[in-house]
Amino acid sequence: MIKNIEQLLLKWLETLGFVSAPVFLSHLIILVCVLSLAYVIYYVSKRIMIALVRKLIEKKRGIWRINLLRKHFFHKLAFIPALLFINPFIKALFLTQGDTSHFILIAYNVLSVVVISAILISFLSALEHNYRSTKYARRSSIKGIIQALQTVIVIIAVIFSLSLIIGVKISVLLTALGAASAVLMLVFKDPILGLVGGIQLSINRIVLPGDWIEVPSAGADGTVIEISQISVKVKNWDNTIVTVPTYDLVARPVKNWRGMSESGVRRIKRSIYIDMNSVKFCDDEMLERFRKIQYLPDYIDGKQDEITRENAEKNICPEMEINGRRQTNLGVFRAYLQRYLEHHQQLDNRFTLMARQLDPTANGIPLEIYVFTKTTEWLKYEAIQSDIFDHIIAATPYFDLRIFQNPSGYDYKETTRALTKSVQELKNRKS
Repeated sequence: MIKNIEQLLLKWLETLGFVSAPVFLSHLIILVCVLSLAYVIYYVSKRIMIALVRKLIEKKRGIWRINLLRKHFFHKLAFIPALLFINPFIKALFLTQGDTSHFILIAYNVLSVVVISAILISFLSALEHNYRSTKYARRSSIKGIIQALQTVIVIIAVIFSLSLIIGVKISVLLTALGAASAVLMLVFKDPILGLVGGIQLSINRIVLPGDWIEVPSAGADGTVIEISQISVKVKNWDNTIVTVPTYDLVARPVKNWRGMSESGVRRIKRSIYIDMNSVKFCDDEMLERFRKIQYLPDYIDGKQDEITRENAEKNICPEMEINGRRQTNLGVFRAYLQRYLEHHQQLDNRFTLMARQLDPTANGIPLEIYVFTKTTEWLKYEAIQSDIFDHIIAATPYFDLRIFQNPSGYDYKETTRALTKSVQELKNRKS
């Protein structure tokens, strides 16, 4: 049939004045007609596919079909009927022709590889978007894996296309690429590291979209908004966007607050520093005063009975306070804080809850509060923490204790004023 069409074209060209019309000219006309018909087939196929899918969506809304439309999957799939239509004409017209026909055959084969690659990439993109709408998206992200697969598809398509263009077998081409692997590793270092890092992030669930992470080396402290093959986007608390290389999240220290969010509690771990010079033994007057403070009467009575009994058993002389065991204002204060925290309505008693004394420092004795709040919401958490330490700071003087604080300009000013006043009083006495 192709030969008959070719003969008719040659006769028609002769009637137009082309007495010795070249065969190539007739082939070119046929090719143009075939390509025109192929475009019509592509256009019709695309419209039919999209119309059918939209009708299915109207009857039963499906996020999968919607994502395929958004990623133009059917636009690319419509090229398949057009390529199948062109194939027999290309083989019949140019299979045994010269260099030009060879070029056309190569172009057709490369186009087929590109179309198939584009269809697969579009399908994978739709798959990733469809996964985002599932309940599993919060547990793990597959964007890095999808991008890795898309990269592999592009690499395979490029290798096939080069093999077709230069006329070399794929095995020979791969051998040559293997010899140049050192150069390729240097040129494509970041994509390769990103590919490895993205796969590790997805498989090990190191970082997920929505996680609050801290990466000090990259200046990132906020919520993960996107994970790709090359980078991870983090929205900081000041609304700045930081891009962190994917591989850095695997190779460098990263603090992820996901465990805190999933547990439903958040830790408070903060200290105040007690001036060591304010710590002393409790006398009867102090203990009587402390008994009036909420949570302490039972503790003081029970502790005092225990100490009195132990000192009596050991024949401790009670005249010197240093002999035997004695209650201190710091110990009573620590016991008060423990009971205050245990009765706090916003703290979770299921987790560790304590007021403890740490090693003394040059700034005094650290008294640390280690508790967990019942909420992870930032504003509420900060309000609870501030409320607790407001109370602790205000309650400290009731136990005859002082909180350590470096002298300020006001302190120096008051000291100077007091010294000046004392000097003036001495002068007045002498006069």
